[in-house]
Amino acid sequence: MLLACARTETYGTQECQKFRAKIFNAHPFLASSFASVYERIAKTKGYVDANHNLRSLHERLRIRDLNLSWESDDIKGFARAQALRCQKIVSRHQYSDTSYQLCTEIVKRYLLTPPTFKEHGNLISPCIKRMECSRWWRKKLFTKQRRTIEAVARDIGLVSQHSSTYSSMISQSVRKQQKHRNELYLSNTFVRNDEGQEYSLKELSDLSVSNPAIRRGELMTRIKGFELVAQQLGHVGEFYTLTAPSRMHARFKRNGKPNPKYDGTNPLEAHKHLNQLFQCIRSKLHRDDIYVYGLRVVEPNHDGTPHWHLMLFMPEASREKVREVFNSYALKSDGDERGAAKHRFKAVAIDPQKGSAAGYIAKYIAKNIDGAFIGDDLNGNSGREAATAIDAWASTWGIRQFQAIGGPSVTVWRELRRLASPYKELIKTASINDGDSKMSQAMIAANAAEWAAYVMVMGGPILRKCDRPIHPMYSEFELVNIETGELLEENVGLYGDPKEKRVIGLESEGDQIITRNRKWTLTTSGAIDRQGKAGVARANYGASGEQAEPSRPERVNPVSAQLTRYDTPWTRVNNCTHVETKVLMR
Repeated sequence: MLLACARTETYGTQECQKFRAKIFNAHPFLASSFASVYERIAKTKGYVDANHNLRSLHERLRIRDLNLSWESDDIKGFARAQALRCQKIVSRHQYSDTSYQLCTEIVKRYLLTPPTFKEHGNLISPCIKRMECSRWWRKKLFTKQRRTIEAVARDIGLVSQHSSTYSSMISQSVRKQQKHRNELYLSNTFVRNDEGQEYSLKELSDLSVSNPAIRRGELMTRIKGFELVAQQLGHVGEFYTLTAPSRMHARFKRNGKPNPKYDGTNPLEAHKHLNQLFQCIRSKLHRDDIYVYGLRVVEPNHDGTPHWHLMLFMPEASREKVREVFNSYALKSDGDERGAAKHRFKAVAIDPQKGSAAGYIAKYIAKNIDGAFIGDDLNGNSGREAATAIDAWASTWGIRQFQAIGGPSVTVWRELRRLASPYKELIKTASINDGDSKMSQAMIAANAAEWAAYVMVMGGPILRKCDRPIHPMYSEFELVNIETGELLEENVGLYGDPKEKRVIGLESEGDQIITRNRKWTLTTSGAIDRQGKAGVARANYGASGEQAEPSRPERVNPVSAQLTRYDTPWTRVNNCTHVETKVLMR
């Protein structure tokens, strides 16, 4: 803060110096950057304009008595204070319309979105209970803080090829700390199932798609499977890029200077623009009876503005029409501006003679997950550095990076792999045709990681969800005991609304199969081992098959545990031989 004051002390009057010092002191993490912006404006336009700009930045970071530059502890204290205000309102008016109205007014004062009846089963009490909870306030405030600071950082030039690519160093630091806290929590939190087996949440997380390597592998498996389906059906592959209008880009790439057309659109708003654009495109294609399938990847430009990459497959006869529709809608907003026709929509035909579609999009998938197996990007960042910055960008703005277009449910795929895991030795050499039902055929395909075969068993790449042969089965929670009329608290969430439905199995042809039948509870016994060392890898079963009765449950390594009987699989991951898919696709 003192350095910021020293850099600007030659501009304006003593009152200006006091004015600047007050603002620099309120935003210490941004003080140096604010001083740089102030100097640049003062040299070109004068200190009066520089003062106006500094005040504008200050006002963006303050909402009434809330300073978004506060430290974490201050934000938590503010959250507790607002929750207490709502609690006092509820104590006077109970869980009534009056309480809801008064609490929502407090929430809106700080430019936050209050909970709505529609979101919570048309019940008023869950909405009010959220607003009188400090944890709810804390989450909302931290999200508001991160996005506002990142938007300001982006606007003053802290996010560009000439400073910090994709996201600011502030957001990257916050994200790093957040991931470290999550890692500590997962490593030191243990769960035990009804068989007495105990795991840390970190062990279980590493065996799911939360693990970047597994997530990357699953995405590559899916896009490769779509490509095989396209080859068998005689479809062609297209790689499209959709870019936002110039007014949504904060900085020029060549020199990092401000874009004079920039209208203040933040990355989330730009992403919503592209999303709405694609909805219009897809609706138009459907009206013309054209259906595509593939994968969408969202990634930032150097200044954090998102753009979309789409790997799509379609009948060759539809290629030109699809390009025409994409191009037409891409140019609907500011389509006559310079460079729009060249940059707003780009299309590349995938030539199998030159390379595969999976190979083409592999670098985009890796770059947006962990940067593994790729070199420097176009901005000169290493793969790992780019992935770190992009992860912070996606986390800050809440942008979903990957989305399948068309194709069957990946939830069903994962549950089938879970279902197949205990029998993988029996079915790993099986053919799809060995299955006597859609469920068994799909399970064989999923167990062998053959997405193409799975797609065809499920009815092909283009089919309505309700017409697919296999569907996820979700838990049903009863809120009231029918016999006694008592509230079943175990089926009620923290705020009094019904717990969200969760996947517990699969449904097909009138049959229901449970894939998740373990009951889990939090435990503290595993907390003794907090040094990051793996627990002893053994199951709680003796040689006779009888369950042992140890003084305390042993921690089991989910990778190497060898149970003497089949058990619910822990993960959807296995390495099996491939199955023959050509017969299925004829």
